[in-house]
Amino acid sequence: MRFNFLKYIFAASFLFLYGCDQQTEKVIDQLPVLQKDTSIKHAKRFAISYNKGVTFIYLFGNKDNFDTTAIYLIYKNDADIKNISNSITVIKSPCKKIAALSSIYVNMFSELGLIEKVAAIDNVDYVNNKEILSRCETKKIIELSRGIELDLEQTIALNPDIIFTFGMGDPKKDVNPKLLQTKIPVAISLDHKEETPLARAEWIKFFAAFVDKKEMADSIFKVVEKNYNELKAIAERTEARPSVFNDIKYSDSWYMPGGKSYVAQLLHDAGTNYLWKDDENYGSIPLSFEQVYAKAKEAEFWLNVSTLKTKKDLLSFDSRYAEFTAFKKGNVFNNTKHTNVHGYSTYWETGMIYPDRILSDLILIFHPELKSQIKNEMYYYEQLK
Repeated sequence: MRFNFLKYIFAASFLFLYGCDQQTEKVIDQLPVLQKDTSIKHAKRFAISYNKGVTFIYLFGNKDNFDTTAIYLIYKNDADIKNISNSITVIKSPCKKIAALSSIYVNMFSELGLIEKVAAIDNVDYVNNKEILSRCETKKIIELSRGIELDLEQTIALNPDIIFTFGMGDPKKDVNPKLLQTKIPVAISLDHKEETPLARAEWIKFFAAFVDKKEMADSIFKVVEKNYNELKAIAERTEARPSVFNDIKYSDSWYMPGGKSYVAQLLHDAGTNYLWKDDENYGSIPLSFEQVYAKAKEAEFWLNVSTLKTKKDLLSFDSRYAEFTAFKKGNVFNNTKHTNVHGYSTYWETGMIYPDRILSDLILIFHPELKSQIKNEMYYYEQLK
């Protein structure tokens, strides 16, 4: 029975690797020994199937057709894992020594109650979480990178059970070839490629699968989903939809969130008229100052202006910002209510996990008349003074 079970699973894995999302569902349906995690409703960039002692995670990194670009096989102690394709990354569960190369990822494990399992991060400068900072100070968590390149020698010496890192869904480029040679398992997060806030938040289930915390992740996400949808319903009751735009110019370009991005979805759900809502891009679009000025000069609100906290700081970057109506009316808000000594906000650590908190803030900004229906004060945002 064990032989047949594994034979079918490995055959399914081969098809997953070269199939698309629809083929994925078909294959799982044909194999009663595998169970698809049907609780994953929003995220489109990963899927999970499992049986006793064995879990498969599939990444869909191809932005055009959602082809499977990576497979992770997670097994428990009693599973007999043999003859596995080199295209499948194999990890023993639960992972006990984790390298989480993003402040977002390490906070995922913090929310799952497993901060003690994190042995390494990329750069402590981005961290606000006091428990993580404390563990860094006592060397219970070490830094593996303060720049683009990973400290390979230190990584090998640490020998973590798994490394979680950022990727773009290209198996040939996402992992450093030298790191691959170490045989340390590397899991790629594609949360940033999701198109809605709830889809990004659902990635807590991805991280939980490696540490056997499915039930906790499901519980956390259910609360977030419920809160988000209730807040969205509150915002839908207002007829006013104030105009808004985002970000500032860096060097020669102003990177505006595309109309299909999760940021655009947040702004829509908060009851606004995002001025680039009709754009078809899922990522950011590079624009000139003149292009933004022509469209957003009379906009009522302006959000997410780097790490800046005052209007004076904003003008120090470009004096022309004073010409925007949102600036003149004092309607510039930034996610800098809580920052560390380096100016990095808690927004970037926990906002992905709790988009309901961001949505709550946005409704308070754009629709102060709804304040009586919002249960809390601002989590992340403050008005530039």
